[in-house]
Amino acid sequence: MIKRITVLLLIMLFAAVSLFAVDITITLPSYPGVTFNTPDAEIKSMLENELAMFDSMDKLVNGMSNASSFAADGATTRNFMGYKRFTVGIGIMAGVQLPSLNIEDEMQKVEDSQDIFFGVNVQAITVSAGVNLGFLVDGLYGSAKVGTFSISIDDFDIDMLSFGLYANYQIIKPKSLLIVAWRGLQVGTGFTYYSSEISFKTNTSVSIDVTRDSLNETLVYDPELSAKFSTKGIKVPVDIMTGVRLAVLNFSFGLGADINLWSDSELTYKGYGDLYLDGFTSSTPGYAGISGGTTGGSADFFKFKAMAGIGLSLGPLRLDIPVTYYFGEGLGANIGLTGAIVF
Repeated sequence: MIKRITVLLLIMLFAAVSLFAVDITITLPSYPGVTFNTPDAEIKSMLENELAMFDSMDKLVNGMSNASSFAADGATTRNFMGYKRFTVGIGIMAGVQLPSLNIEDEMQKVEDSQDIFFGVNVQAITVSAGVNLGFLVDGLYGSAKVGTFSISIDDFDIDMLSFGLYANYQIIKPKSLLIVAWRGLQVGTGFTYYSSEISFKTNTSVSIDVTRDSLNETLVYDPELSAKFSTKGIKVPVDIMTGVRLAVLNFSFGLGADINLWSDSELTYKGYGDLYLDGFTSSTPGYAGISGGTTGGSADFFKFKAMAGIGLSLGPLRLDIPVTYYFGEGLGANIGLTGAIVF
């Protein structure tokens, strides 16, 4: 699984190279009695062209930023409407931005040097707390949450952070009859700050055609790449929610929008590796170093959304699966799992 993720991130990394100038330095290998006919500057230019194999990949950075924004909704309390005193929950949320449901075709577009609107992110641990502020304003609820997650897996380092403050107002109070209850109608807003860094190392190989002593040969470059994708932003969610309880089952539905007031994404990488003629033994090794980076990627400013949830109520214990679909280009969504105590 980790290797598959490495391949995907490597494709995404090279896809984004075209958004900035590749900086490369080379030291050619030397071989007894061998003279390179291809000038150093031309070799450097060919290596740069191989690394910048895609023309434009602005959609990729946009997709990764969207996914980070979507994943920041962990441990949401939007489905626990009408509680009397307080609620405390913990949850996980994954966000994804896809160009379409046909992932295989979209990966082929990357290999064919086409842009791809893709992103994925996970906020693994988020804790939230809400309180009924009816002693201030009848029907008013306040909540806060914080999420943090750090993990190292093989050559991956993942660091996530999110926090937010929210207010919800019960426009129409809940009504119940025996085992059936309508949760009323609630509106909510607030702000969410989110940031994430995904760092990884991987190896790749680039080959170019050169001439030595008027013969055609293959010059190979095998760098180890260290890459990091980082994104951060502030968004304002606006939600209108309702729901139904049937015995122990909870169902919630809503519409709303996420307004990304500010977001910024950056992709940086560097690499260093051997440079050699294929099939030859060098007396003096060759090396090449590469580096690059891009800034200015951002999430969509306004994302209209539809929300739903299904869960269980076992006394004060709640288990909820919130899902959000984001309208617009491609398929944007998040899905999570929240456990909570509600009084």
